[in-house]
Amino acid sequence: MRKLCTVLVFVLALVTQLAAQTRTVRGKITDDKGASLAGASILVKGTTIGTNSGADGTFSLNVPSSAKTLVIRSLGFAQQEVAIGNGAINVAMKA
Repeated sequence: MRKLCTVLVFVLALVTQLAAQTRTVRGKITDDKGASLAGASILVKGTTIGTNSGADGTFSLNVPSSAKTLVIRSLGFAQQEVAIGNGAINVAMKA
């Protein structure tokens, strides 16, 4: 009985881990001239999960494995939507 309980606890923990998987997305936001853009808002489309770009324009964000698109906004620039791929996401914002 003890072994069965141990196995059930282990399986429950494994299933919980698999259901809550996330991945880290990294990238850099620049303006249309290639200069780093600090303070840009990066959100996972359809959620409240997001972050802002740092002083050097870079960002890192943990997103659900089901996430497909990021929405990037910054004052004075047009909003952009970019697909989440396997590599770094580098976005040049358009004025």
